Amino acid sequence: MWQTFKSRLLSASIVTHQADAAAFSKALEGNSRAARKLIASLSPKAHALAWRILGDSSEAEDIVQVAFIKLFEAKQYDGKAALSTYMHTIVTRLCLDKLRSSANHKLDYGFEYDELFSDDKLTPIESLERKQSDSNVQHAMQFLNARQRAALALWAYHDAGIPEIAKAIGLDVNAAHQLLHRAKINLMKKMEHLGYE
Repeated sequence: MWQTFKSRLLSASIVTHQADAAAFSKALEGNSRAARKLIASLSPKAHALAWRILGDSSEAEDIVQVAFIKLFEAKQYDGKAALSTYMHTIVTRLCLDKLRSSANHKLDYGFEYDELFSDDKLTPIESLERKQSDSNVQHAMQFLNARQRAALALWAYHDAGIPEIAKAIGLDVNAAHQLLHRAKINLMKKMEHLGYE
């Protein structure tokens, strides 16, 4: 039973990756419709990732634009993993570079991005509580170093596994696991220190 289920999962991801590769190839060949479709599908999560790491929506937009330029200039997508994984790697590394170059980077988390992905099933009070909770987490995250912030953003907000985090940050799998573990511990300590539940 497991083998059947496993093969179905793998074949579904291979088909998706092949579709990504085909769309990417068309975009590289000059098909503007394929390029717009790729940009439309990858932009929201890429922006969310950059925003979570940098804490500034306009800087996140700039990073995403540069990431798309790098993605299309690289011309190296082979379809072995999701194109979004490749894009997340580019975005994460650009964000880390930006944070390294700006030691006094001030985070400014607001509710504007959350409003793009609001859950209509929540009551207004639940929605406000969710936004406040997310704001508290974002505030505590600003005290983490850039790599810990990136690892947490990938893990918590983009469902990335340890191998994907390792690739995006440029670490081996064991180091990425340790980084994420330290990031979780440091975030919990900071949340407690700031008086958040």
